[in-house]
Amino acid sequence: MASTLEKLETIARLTNQDVTLLLAKAIELGVERLWAQTIIDLYLKGQISREDAIQAVGLKWVERAEQIRDAVLEDVRWGLGL
Repeated sequence: MASTLEKLETIARLTNQDVTLLLAKAIELGVERLWAQTIIDLYLKGQISREDAIQAVGLKWVERAEQIRDAVLEDVRWGLGL
């Protein structure tokens, strides 16, 4: 499996982009993903409201988290025979 640096260099070569700019974009995307995960975690734990979560990350993220949560809960209920 390729290292992170190897992947970055390959992307740079394939897209004819500067590695430094790609690295900056990767950090930006990573921080955005961490932000969304943090907000969704807080929402699902009841530490922030649904409205606050939607405002912070958007309706799409919140609805997807709710769908996943509901599916897991349904699987648990089924597994417990409830």
